[in-house]
Amino acid sequence: MSHTPNILIVDDNRLTCWGLERVFSSGDYLVTVVNNGKDAISEISDRHFSSVFLDINLPDISGLEVLHEIKRVSPQTKVVVMTADNSNDNKQKALEEGAFYFIGKPFSIPEIKEVISSICSPEAV
Repeated sequence: MSHTPNILIVDDNRLTCWGLERVFSSGDYLVTVVNNGKDAISEISDRHFSSVFLDINLPDISGLEVLHEIKRVSPQTKVVVMTADNSNDNKQKALEEGAFYFIGKPFSIPEIKEVISSICSPEAV
C-alpha cells in the first residue's frame, strides 16, 4: 500500500505558496497552504504531515518558533525551512531545532523537486 505524502506549506508570500503548491500537486502530493504561524500550528496539531515547507519570516510569529512546535507535536515530520534571510545564524538555529533541510530564497523548481524527492526517499524515513 502506498502512502501519499501530505505536505504543509507555510509562507505569507502567496506567489511562493502558489508555485510550491503547483510543483507538489503535479507530483501527486496532498497539499495544504497556510499564510501564518498560528494557522500552521493549528494544522500540525490537527493532523499529520509528512513534511512542512516553512518560511522563517511570518507575519505573526517566527518560523523558528513554529518549527519548535512542529518538532514537539510531530517529531517525525520533516521540516524544510525556507527564507530570504539565509544567514548562517538562521541556518544554524533551524538545524538545531530539527529542520531536515534549509533552503534560501529565491530557490529553483529543480532544487525543490530534489528536496522533496530526498524527503520521500526510503532512506529519509
